[in-house]
Amino acid sequence: MLIIIRFILLTLLLGSGVFLTMAVPFLPFANGVLWFLSTFFIGAGIALVVKYCGRGALILAVPIAVLSANALVIEIWPPQVRRPIFRAFTEVAQRNDAYRQLRKQLLPVSLQELTVPVALRNDWDHGLRELEVANGLEVTLFAAGLTQPHSLAVSADGDLFVSLPKVGQVVTLTDGDRDGVVDNLHVFATGLDRPSGLTFHRGALYVATASKLLMLPDIDHDYIADAKQVINDQLPVAKQHWAHALVVGADRQLYLSVGAGVEGDDWRQAALLRVTADGATHMFATGLYDCQGLAVHPLSGSLWGTDNSSETLDFDVHPDELNVIASSGDYGWPFCFGNRLPDAELGSVEICQSTRPSLAQLHPHSTPRGLIFGATLHAPIQFQSMLYVALQGSDYAERKQGFRLMGVPLDADGRIMGWGIDLISGWSVDGKPWGQPTDCVVGADGCLYVSDCLAGCIYRVSFK
Repeated sequence: MLIIIRFILLTLLLGSGVFLTMAVPFLPFANGVLWFLSTFFIGAGIALVVKYCGRGALILAVPIAVLSANALVIEIWPPQVRRPIFRAFTEVAQRNDAYRQLRKQLLPVSLQELTVPVALRNDWDHGLRELEVANGLEVTLFAAGLTQPHSLAVSADGDLFVSLPKVGQVVTLTDGDRDGVVDNLHVFATGLDRPSGLTFHRGALYVATASKLLMLPDIDHDYIADAKQVINDQLPVAKQHWAHALVVGADRQLYLSVGAGVEGDDWRQAALLRVTADGATHMFATGLYDCQGLAVHPLSGSLWGTDNSSETLDFDVHPDELNVIASSGDYGWPFCFGNRLPDAELGSVEICQSTRPSLAQLHPHSTPRGLIFGATLHAPIQFQSMLYVALQGSDYAERKQGFRLMGVPLDADGRIMGWGIDLISGWSVDGKPWGQPTDCVVGADGCLYVSDCLAGCIYRVSFK
């Protein structure tokens, strides 16, 4: 019995030395003293095991010490992701001082196991999953078991509204005890034709379905719409691009996107429309092939939007885009793509010179969807000064460029600095996606909420 106790204690001594050696790279105060102590503990542990337990015991002591120390290091400092997460939009971006400062703050990216709360385990059928998360963020599961959740909106009371196009519903997710996990799901409205874009305006929820713009008031606050008031029942319907983005602009008017591919010759396709109080639609901007995300800049009040590219030339030619959408702006489609490049069949240099270039070009099939500015996040300033873009990804892309939440840093004047950052990724493993981030919104608690149409869930992203 005495020799067993000695073996355990001396193996702990040896393991302490191994742990210190492994931990030194993670410690901000690492110095020569720590290296001396780690070497001393390892040497003393080996010598004492041989002396009091015999050389044979060393065969067991060394692997036990190393494995135990490694397990403890992984628990305290999860494994780092060794791939680049910064994506430059311009050649000079990486020479910027702010770029180097952000690298120090957001690295290392680590693998974070997605914790499934007890209340959601019956609704979660994707097993153990890990996400690659930048330093300073924590991802938890807020809701699960939803049928292809699409757009998100937050009410004045702080409740989260979610559109479910496949089942024709809009649901409300409430978190009464504010523990970061949904308590109740209420079916707010049902029987809708593929509801997509959501926004609150004048105290009511506005919903863009495939062919209508509806107002759904809830006067008695019972989480059930009291009526379905039709604002416009003549929205253009595209076979593929039936979803609409919807936002309230700085001028308190509604703005609604319409994708390309509308049957017939409709002037409202591939455009951003302004909707007046009487429900009439007016052209605001054109040449947007498939705009699925809209957000209002917190400083300038300008409209920013995503645009998924077409594939008229090839699957990997047309870049996806991030745009600042100006009144009467022409963003190219179908004549131009990328940075005013003419389409081989329809475009010309002269036509493209009159169009507006994109603010940032993303890799084809990144499939940018929802976006939101982080000004109201309860987070350090580097996270508040970002635009967040959900890159849904596409099964058609061989390189799997999407499947991540990207942050786009902004300077003090609200302009992009020239690069994007993969804040959260890992939804595609070895080319096989298990999740697709679709929309994002800032919740009443100052956290970022992200919908996932493939995994059928909502994530809650908090900031340390």
